[in-house]
Amino acid sequence: MCFFAIIMANLGVNNMKKELKRYYLVEYYGERETTLYSIYDVKDMINEIRKFNNRKSSKFLFGNVTLDKVDEKYHLTAHVYRKYTEKSKISDIDAITSKLSEDELEDLYKEKSKMKDGYKPDINIAYLETENKDEKGTVKYERGIKYLPVLYKEDIKYMDPAYIRECLYYHASTRDYEFFREFASALSLHHFVSDEVSELLTVVDKCEHQGVILNSLYFTANKLYSKFILEYEKDESLSRNDKGEYIKSRRRLRDAGFFVKNYGIRESKKRSPLCYNLPLPESQYIEEENGQLKLKLK
Repeated sequence: MCFFAIIMANLGVNNMKKELKRYYLVEYYGERETTLYSIYDVKDMINEIRKFNNRKSSKFLFGNVTLDKVDEKYHLTAHVYRKYTEKSKISDIDAITSKLSEDELEDLYKEKSKMKDGYKPDINIAYLETENKDEKGTVKYERGIKYLPVLYKEDIKYMDPAYIRECLYYHASTRDYEFFREFASALSLHHFVSDEVSELLTVVDKCEHQGVILNSLYFTANKLYSKFILEYEKDESLSRNDKGEYIKSRRRLRDAGFFVKNYGIRESKKRSPLCYNLPLPESQYIEEENGQLKLKLK
């Protein structure tokens, strides 16, 4: 194993960077439709939704907004989410849910749930995505709702790098090349591991078609995973604690862990941190000939 991988393997799981309070535990409540009579009414409604989502006293979040235009009227559909918690750190929500099964969590919040007569609520973690500040220091603004899966007690093992490495070794030893292709694809959304993603895809091809030893598949995948789960500063240098040790990112530990959990599950059954809701649209629109409205983000 290379020196970098050895160092990463010895890092502590609980060595985390300070987290932001930006997450809610929510239940999906369904769709709400509104008919509006001008594009100005639509813009006002979008702005009201944004203000409502930022209001601490609000019991709900609105997101995944779509528009249709029929007979000069605008039909706006918004998806509604009931807040179970106030704005919290992801680790604080995990601390609640990771002690419970799915049924136990449903029972904990049954007084807030709209689900009755045996129907199961759709519970997830949601947060309002913010736009990064630009070079001029422009203030961040809310864009929409994104989803994360809930970490239940049976999922705790997926937060353990040692367990994930066992999974990587298993998939390498069973010649599961598709697993590593999907693993590389999922993590490729993050540019700081682009070299490791390319290296893994190259090794997968060599193992499958050129008879390269399978150990190299495990080591390369582990190198990608070990770099992916680390925390980075704004200048893209690695974050360290007061002892000089590398700090892990809880979000990326979750992302990688839930990828392993979800691998092989039908797409319709997945609760993946990499499959998010649509953003809240900005107030610029282009009308299409077929009556649909194309939403153009600023």
